[in-house]
Amino acid sequence: MAIQERSLAIDIGSTGIRISEFEYPATGGIILHAFNKVELTDQLSETNRTEVITVALRKAYEDGNFTTKNASISVSGQAAFMRFVNLPPVSEEESRIKQIVEYEAKQNVPFPMDEVIWDYQLISGADEDLEVMFVVIKNDIVESVIEAVVAVGLKPKLVDFAPSALYNVARANHVGDNECCMVLNIGGRCSTLLFLDGQRFFARTIPIGGFSISQQIEKEFGISSQEAETLKRRHGFVALGGAYEEPESEVAATISKIVRNIMTRLHGEVNRSISVYRTQQKGNKPVHLYLAGGSSTMAFTDHFFSEKLRLEVSYLNPYKIVSLSENLDVKKLEESAHFFAETVGVGLRNSLECPVEISLTTDSLRQQQSFAIRKPFIIFSCFVWMLILGVFILVNNKTVALFQTTAERKAANVERLKKIKGQIEVFERKQKKVFEKFDSVATVLEYRYDWAFFYNTLQVAKPQDVWLKSIKIMSAPKAGPAKRTAKKKKKRASLFASKRKRGSQSASEQDGIIWFDIVGQAIAIPSSDPERLIFSEEQVTEFGRLQANQAGDGAEEQDTDKSASGDNGATGPLDFLGTNRIESDMILSEVFLRSLHNAGLFSSDPAETRILESRFSDKYRNLTTFRIQLRLEEPIVTKR
Repeated sequence: MAIQERSLAIDIGSTGIRISEFEYPATGGIILHAFNKVELTDQLSETNRTEVITVALRKAYEDGNFTTKNASISVSGQAAFMRFVNLPPVSEEESRIKQIVEYEAKQNVPFPMDEVIWDYQLISGADEDLEVMFVVIKNDIVESVIEAVVAVGLKPKLVDFAPSALYNVARANHVGDNECCMVLNIGGRCSTLLFLDGQRFFARTIPIGGFSISQQIEKEFGISSQEAETLKRRHGFVALGGAYEEPESEVAATISKIVRNIMTRLHGEVNRSISVYRTQQKGNKPVHLYLAGGSSTMAFTDHFFSEKLRLEVSYLNPYKIVSLSENLDVKKLEESAHFFAETVGVGLRNSLECPVEISLTTDSLRQQQSFAIRKPFIIFSCFVWMLILGVFILVNNKTVALFQTTAERKAANVERLKKIKGQIEVFERKQKKVFEKFDSVATVLEYRYDWAFFYNTLQVAKPQDVWLKSIKIMSAPKAGPAKRTAKKKKKRASLFASKRKRGSQSASEQDGIIWFDIVGQAIAIPSSDPERLIFSEEQVTEFGRLQANQAGDGAEEQDTDKSASGDNGATGPLDFLGTNRIESDMILSEVFLRSLHNAGLFSSDPAETRILESRFSDKYRNLTTFRIQLRLEEPIVTKR
């Protein structure tokens, strides 16, 4: 067989795709340069097979840093029909054997022969009998696989069969040379069981795999298939059974029992296959079992089969005969080597004469390969015709050039006008955003002093030994306010209204915030302290200004220093208090409330601005905590 410099080996399974890139030096051997695997995003069907495989194959190829386009492919054992037939000794030529095998295939295949692709392999049988393995697969399946490979930009050269590829790699690693051994590849939706007994070969595809476990977990827990797959990979192991202690996690314990049940079913099928092999195929008793496949790596799988079959069980290492490239990630390969047994088997087809060489190549692929052989001659013929056409093209070049020049000029003008139009549209959008931002800023500026006046007035009206803990906005008073008297219904001058722009309309209560919930604390200071004032001199001065604005007095501010520091108590702005000294019976929360009533900014109606609660601290006897409901004369506007 001709040796290629490099080639891809692609295993297209029922749940995922595995790719390996091998190099075949002229000196012999096989070198692994890159590998990758990707799970299929959806379950394969006749309608979506090409699309699903294309998506997964493109991702695997692009992420795997592969360098070659040539590809050999293996299809899943689940997608094909495999049968072993014992024939009497035939001394005729090979064409006669093919006719006999074709006749047997027609008797066993449930499809018309013109709708399938089939191939066969002669295998040594017992005594003088001739044993033949034939493989049949529907045309549509192979065509869709090849179509997906070509869609990714690869060049398919060969279509192999996964069980035969697995057999070839096992034989290349000398499995079953001197004794009867089994290889069990536990895949996604099916498992492949091989018997290797010297030159004898028997295989069976079992419809039990990792997907069977996921289905049972999905049914048991009532979850989605994706969640079931996640649980299987996180907690999946084969329960040991018997006197072994179960895991602490109930989920892990349940999943391990599900895994054991599925593995028990698989063990039953393996036992039945052994019986068929020994009775019908007259094979020897197996003495060793090799495990492979992604679902075989769940914990205690080897222990389970060793216990059930009473055989020595180990994992198949497909890379014993493969050299590894220096740049290869060996650690990553060790973690996923069990996925790539089929790819190694397919890769061997390019360097060795394998014991089983099944070819499921379609007629269309054969035509493409035949065309590739004739391609140089076709290219030369096309080149001659291109020279002839070139003469006619040269004659018309000048006319075409004139038309192209005119068209390019007009196209340049159109592009220039499009750019100008685009710039105008950009400026219009920017202008619109600026106007919107201007309107927003204008609204903020119109009412920019409201909160400052609110907090400033609140600070001026607060006695020195009072602390505010929180100020919260209320949507409504805690208790329905009493009706105002005719005197209190008279509209008072508002600091907010005087500070806003002229011509602004007064806002209603629905336009802004009007009720507040204030929580604070006050300390009872002994009256024996002569230096302690209820309000600071600055507060008294500012309070006078607030009352002057309330009364609408436009005269200059009066000197309040005397009232703030005189021995006979406060006058002027603090007439409502009578004194600015601490007295023994004075409750600062009530002083604060009276100060709020007289500040001008807040309602003086005791049914609106009032103390909701006041109590002494359980820990500190001179500390009181109070809560005041506060109403503004006019709301703080929050919308325009």
